[in-house]
Amino acid sequence: MRSASASSLQPQGIFRPVRSGPDAIPRYLLMATETSTITSIQQEETTAVGRLLRKCFSFPVVLGAALVAADFAAERSLRLDPDTWWHIKYGDLILSTGRWPTVDHWSFTAHGMPVLAYEWVGEILTALAYKFGGLRGMDLLLFVLSSIVVLLLYYYTWLRCRNAKAAFLGTLFVFPMAALCFTLRPQMLGYSFLLITLIALERFRQGEQKSLWLLPPLFLLWVNTHGSFVLGFMAMGLYWLGGLVDISADGLQTERWRPSQRIHLELIALLCLAVLPITPYGTQLAVVPVKYAFSLPLNLAHIDEWMPMNLGMWPAKLLLVLLFAWVVAQLAFRMRYQIVDIVFLFLMTYLTFVHFRFVIFYAMFFAPIAASVLARWIPAYDPRIDKHFINAGLILAALGVFAWYFPSQADLEKNVAKDYPVQAVQYMKEHPVPGPMFNNYGFGGYLVWSMAPAHKVFIDGRGDLYEETGVFADYMKVVDINSSALAVLQAYGVRSCIIPPQDALATLLSAAPAWKKIYADRVAAIYVRIVEDPAHANASS
Repeated sequence: MRSASASSLQPQGIFRPVRSGPDAIPRYLLMATETSTITSIQQEETTAVGRLLRKCFSFPVVLGAALVAADFAAERSLRLDPDTWWHIKYGDLILSTGRWPTVDHWSFTAHGMPVLAYEWVGEILTALAYKFGGLRGMDLLLFVLSSIVVLLLYYYTWLRCRNAKAAFLGTLFVFPMAALCFTLRPQMLGYSFLLITLIALERFRQGEQKSLWLLPPLFLLWVNTHGSFVLGFMAMGLYWLGGLVDISADGLQTERWRPSQRIHLELIALLCLAVLPITPYGTQLAVVPVKYAFSLPLNLAHIDEWMPMNLGMWPAKLLLVLLFAWVVAQLAFRMRYQIVDIVFLFLMTYLTFVHFRFVIFYAMFFAPIAASVLARWIPAYDPRIDKHFINAGLILAALGVFAWYFPSQADLEKNVAKDYPVQAVQYMKEHPVPGPMFNNYGFGGYLVWSMAPAHKVFIDGRGDLYEETGVFADYMKVVDINSSALAVLQAYGVRSCIIPPQDALATLLSAAPAWKKIYADRVAAIYVRIVEDPAHANASS
């Protein structure tokens, strides 16, 4: 009888241990361990995805979506500034030639004078939006840029108070004032860059030292985009000063920087300074804000956005109401603030009343302070009771509303025609109108975009160019109906004018026998000289 071997006694259908040594692990244990490890990894990945989805569809994100919805409602009409048009023209010129402009070719009053495309990054972005999307592309760009500003302000406010609900309300309170500055211009990027700088500085103050490394490349982009980069340096300077000493008195406090923090902040500031000359024009872009602040008094005195805030307007009343409410709250509750915050608040309040265009900066610095007051009564966000499926439905519904109600090209064209001489330009293209032509300041940018360089303008929104050449002063003499108004037109050889029909100059030309109105609509009227002024004829002879 044959004896059974050890191998023949092994049970079938199970893993056999394979040994390569006395301490070898059985194969079935290895496979079980591998299966367990794979399952654990898959569970971790699933958990990570779940955490991400819960964050994306959390209640704070819903509040951010609500702010974006408010921005969408405010921006549906494509709010364009007269300067938007010549910004597009500069962007087109750079894209088509690969060169940055250095002399003027679009006006007959300052032709050949030096110019700088000192906001060229934003100009290229706007030109690309129009090239690929027309007016709808421009409207989408404005909506995206303004939404980024609103969301950055919301995040910065949350970073300061750590209460999403209070941050939402603080941002919502100041949104009507901030939205007044939401027009499609390169300065929209400047607003975002300032908020990113404030966020990086605040994170640095809260102990995240790596945040500041974002600033040097940001300033490199900023100096090529908009002159508001000086406010970024102001913010760094105030943060630096606020950490030089320890102060704690009467609701104000500062905390001294550690030596390593102070040195790090100083190093970042020096790197930000070092990148300023890296532009197509060298160091010239870095001095543009200084020129605007001290060398252009006529622009500051006559351009609406540079004028003082009118206390009769509702934005001024809202600003005062919010400021008064904060003062009352401070007297009642004696809250504590960083000195930097109070300095910024009062500085921007002053600048806003002196120059209306600073109202958005007031909004940036008031929102965190308002939120810190509201956080005393508003409970913080509790993720344990969040309803993520409801949140997801609300966010997806908002996206659907955006897509459904986004304005059509025809609607946007009608909107543009309400403010700019669209029909008058079409008339000029179809009928010969003698030049040189005097034009309204607000029409200049559109005329540059639609007809330059074939049709040269008298003036447009490049205020620095026209003030330095004396053209702006002459323009004001004409529109203010100075005693020398007609003489100024004669001096420039003006043979036609395109102006709003309700302007005082239109009344003057309608009464002047040497001028005749050949076209008029609700937005623009065109006058031509039909009789040579005798004095001008004698002078030319």
